[in-house]
Amino acid sequence: MFFAIKWHYDRGEKGDRRAALRTGGKMAAVFVLVLLCVALVTFVVSRMLGLDLSFP
Repeated sequence: MFFAIKWHYDRGEKGDRRAALRTGGKMAAVFVLVLLCVALVTFVVSRMLGLDLSFP
């Protein structure tokens, strides 16, 4: 009985760790996409306003 309970407990902990890693990966991907979108919008708006963004 002890080993059955321990097996289920250990198995449940693995699932939570995987779910947490998967969620963290999704959040990181969303953050990078949002960061790229903000950079693109900033670049487009600054070009529309006539700012010179070229490197010397």
